[in-house]
Amino acid sequence: MKNKTLFTILFATLAVYGCSSDDGGGAAGSGGSAGSGGSAGSGGSAGSGGTAGSGGSAGAGGSAGEGGAGGSAGEGGAGGMVGDIVYEQDFEGLGLMDPAALSGDGWFVFGNVFDPTTGDNIGFYGPFPAPNSTAPTTPDAFSGIVAGEGGAPQGAQQLDIFSDYQNQTAMLAGDLVEANTFQEQTITAGDIGKTLTFSFDAKLGNLADSSTASAFIKTIDGTGNLTNFVPFDTTGIPSEWNTYSISLDLTDALLEGQALQYGFSATATNNEPSGVVYDNVKAATTGP
Repeated sequence: MKNKTLFTILFATLAVYGCSSDDGGGAAGSGGSAGSGGSAGSGGSAGSGGTAGSGGSAGAGGSAGEGGAGGSAGEGGAGGMVGDIVYEQDFEGLGLMDPAALSGDGWFVFGNVFDPTTGDNIGFYGPFPAPNSTAPTTPDAFSGIVAGEGGAPQGAQQLDIFSDYQNQTAMLAGDLVEANTFQEQTITAGDIGKTLTFSFDAKLGNLADSSTASAFIKTIDGTGNLTNFVPFDTTGIPSEWNTYSISLDLTDALLEGQALQYGFSATATNNEPSGVVYDNVKAATTGP
């Protein structure tokens, strides 16, 4: 499985790039947050072991539309998963105050805006390099590295995911702003027949009111159509750390060449808090 550069694909249905935010803050700006925007949310806490997905998403070279999401890579990661590691990250080696800490690690973001009454997608923007909202010069949107929210298995630093509070036009209009933060690879012939497992530690952060959050795995074909979607609702998880995982069987030969995305999403409106904290993220394949 190889990394691939995102290309812009405009989607007409299912929108699922996203993260949720811990803070209700944010700056104005119709259509959503800037490409480099980002924001930190409230921290998380512990859970031992492994690490490990709602709509379409970007394909090779970038993509716009409804959907998408990512994973993470680096040192450490959660234990207990065998097979070929596609991506692994414990966030310990990423700069807490570095605006490019997450984008440099291959994370992207994508925003969708939904009508709260009909559920229709009324706007989308991205993909953009993921911001690290903890950095002083970074806006409050999508994602940020936080410190001191974990126990021994999570180490000193964690990943906070939340909505795009830079999209004040949609937020204050009462629209649903879905923020997606994700990793993406291209499915190769060698991946067909394998099973991808996305695991992660997670705990509820500053999420309240009508906000929602999730983790996910997605596949998207060359025309931007969502071909697989495996979500995991993290809205109601406890405030204590636990380890979770989701899997997707890559059995269909037609998946070769499609985009594989895994990551996290958060949806909020009216600047309501939406943060969930993650750590020890890992994506791995098993099988022949």
